[in-house]
Amino acid sequence: MHYAEMVDQVAPCGLDCGRCLDNPDSAICGLSQRLREELGGFSALAERFAKMDPAFGEYPAFERLLDRLGKGGCTGCRSGNCLLSGCGVKDCVREQGVDFCHECGDFPCNKTMLPPALHERWKQNNERMREMGLEVYLAEARLKPRY
Repeated sequence: MHYAEMVDQVAPCGLDCGRCLDNPDSAICGLSQRLREELGGFSALAERFAKMDPAFGEYPAFERLLDRLGKGGCTGCRSGNCLLSGCGVKDCVREQGVDFCHECGDFPCNKTMLPPALHERWKQNNERMREMGLEVYLAEARLKPRY
């Protein structure tokens, strides 16, 4: 994979955008669409099934979630359309003229505007990218669950 393709797949914070649940090209989005198609008109039967197993009473909420996961509204923060709207990372890397935070002379900093747990993950991700390089980092990330 070329560097530009990897940059499109990995957010400046180090999250794997290619596998994000809101990425329209992700497996999660595609599988949600396929499951919705496979279930077809099951919603008409869910109430009857709920009499046998109460879990089916939650089918309308499940159906709404499948529909949402199947939409995939995020094309990554580099495109300006990120699910996490309060994140300061995307603007900062653009201002600094870098692809990833670890490439900036101010890294690590407190400009992320991320919640503490995500800020720590941002820092760890960028330290790993700096240590091993983007290609190895992405290959390693793809071996782990996204969430």
